[in-house]
Amino acid sequence: MAALTRSGASLGPWSLTPYLSEAQRYRETLPCVHERTPDLPSIVSSSILDAVEGQFGDDQSTSGTQRSTLFINPLMALYWAFNAVGVAQRNLYLDRLQETETFAEVSQVSAAFREEWPELKSWESIPL
Repeated sequence: MAALTRSGASLGPWSLTPYLSEAQRYRETLPCVHERTPDLPSIVSSSILDAVEGQFGDDQSTSGTQRSTLFINPLMALYWAFNAVGVAQRNLYLDRLQETETFAEVSQVSAAFREEWPELKSWESIPL
């Protein structure tokens, strides 16, 4: 994100609040999504909407998270927008993605790229 901001590709963040019509429509739409995918409730959308409503910490609003610990927090209600061309120019393996058609293929390309770049920073939890 810092590199995209430096290159001018960041369009900035905005926040969903419970009073925005977009947030209300998002909330109204989620039950329909869950009805159509009963075995895979949207953990991401549920967590975002929980944050929009002011939930915090290990708030369990879907059955799909019962065996994990969540960290619902206000940052989840923030959306960050970027210029797509700027994002593509920053992608170091974009040429390898041109022949992919499925999410699995994209995941394989991404994993292979990460193996070639061992100096990439490892996963780090946000301090509590």
